[in-house]
Amino acid sequence: MRRRLPLVLGTLGAAAVVAMAAGPMPGAGAASHASAPTPAPAIQHVIVVMQSGHSFDNYFGTRRGVDGIPANACQPLAPKSTTCDVKPYHLSLDQARAGLADSLTVTRKAINGGKMNGFVSAQSNAAIGTVAMGYLNSSDLPYYASLASRFTLFDHFYAASQAGALPNRLVSVAATDGGLTSNQAPAGGISTPTIFDRLDAAGLGWKYYVQGYKGPATPTQPASVGDQVRTPLLAMPSVTGTPARAGKIVDTSQYYVDLAKGQLPAVSYVTGSVNSERSPQNPALGEAFVRTLVNALMQSSAWRHTALLLTYDDSGGWYDHSLPPTIGGTQVGLRVPAILVSPYARAGYVDSTQLDTASIPAMIESVFHLPPLTAQDAGSKSILTAVDTHQQPIAPAISPSGAAAVVVPRPAVATIYLLYGLAFVGACLLIALAFVRSRRDPLAAAETLPSPEAPE
Repeated sequence: MRRRLPLVLGTLGAAAVVAMAAGPMPGAGAASHASAPTPAPAIQHVIVVMQSGHSFDNYFGTRRGVDGIPANACQPLAPKSTTCDVKPYHLSLDQARAGLADSLTVTRKAINGGKMNGFVSAQSNAAIGTVAMGYLNSSDLPYYASLASRFTLFDHFYAASQAGALPNRLVSVAATDGGLTSNQAPAGGISTPTIFDRLDAAGLGWKYYVQGYKGPATPTQPASVGDQVRTPLLAMPSVTGTPARAGKIVDTSQYYVDLAKGQLPAVSYVTGSVNSERSPQNPALGEAFVRTLVNALMQSSAWRHTALLLTYDDSGGWYDHSLPPTIGGTQVGLRVPAILVSPYARAGYVDSTQLDTASIPAMIESVFHLPPLTAQDAGSKSILTAVDTHQQPIAPAISPSGAAAVVVPRPAVATIYLLYGLAFVGACLLIALAFVRSRRDPLAAAETLPSPEAPE
């Protein structure tokens, strides 16, 4: 597997790649000559699929070629102990449904001042705590393993906040956690600006697709805490109080309709609910849900111009060995899985760029030339290190295997002309041969023909 290919992007380099990938900003000046129109941008749609509650080591820690579970990984049972009591072990899918806690307090205890040895003792009891050391592998989640083999897997993508799902989902759309320290939105709602404000100002379309969404909340039936955790926009009066904007939060069934009709907006966020993968839900059902999303995209006309990022809102209480970095004076959360699925994703590539949830709005801003929301997204490293718009696009495969990516053949122009030339020469030789044979003695020619009575 290819790993750590030379990266020359950084902040300025990413802008250069985006200029090639995204083309001119919508509404920008037309081409200077009618005979030379501006090429269509390689990336015209960004889809963010955010699932819930798993760490990188929990899903990909045993995968070859990644910064995975160390051979000597072990955790004590007691908070202040240094003994080796629980080593990482393979879970069954039923065990993976254990209801682990992942609050700010639990995450801080797990990190334990940087020792990364509190994952077992941070849980409410030892029986639950030992499960936190479990992991799944490619035989448990074969489709995710296939996506990682065919596209780009990030092995240093961190949740931006240690405080749980809602703060991280808010970061994914607003590049800030708004000071949230739990999954409870403030009584007055959330008022921070979002990437959707930027998209509206630029005249770009967006939708937030939510599995099982029942429609906008009303004064008598406000959005539940669970709905707000999955969809922070439902806790934002600036969205829920404007029918046109509230109408852009729809059920995931509309995602399939929009793809089939060629009406996918510039930016889409998609989230599962009953299949979000957060324990005690079955990870395999969440994987199947994501598979339908990706398959529908691959079967649509939007595939050739889309970048889909699959990631998770937080680690869900599961073990991860990687010490979270400190960004802007704040230590971020634990690593989570992240895969970029696109015709232009580097095939079978493990990208070790340090990224976090704030990199999501930063990617959207880069693709569509939008100003940053906060210092977090302005300073984020680029997800687009995983994009190569000059490579042969990866072909869609509805049931991809773990084999090397199959790409769409794109022969060089010189090769095409060479083949045309050889075909022309061959045709001339055949005509000349036929002419020579037609000049032969008719009797000699007749001797070479089969008898009329001969069977065919």
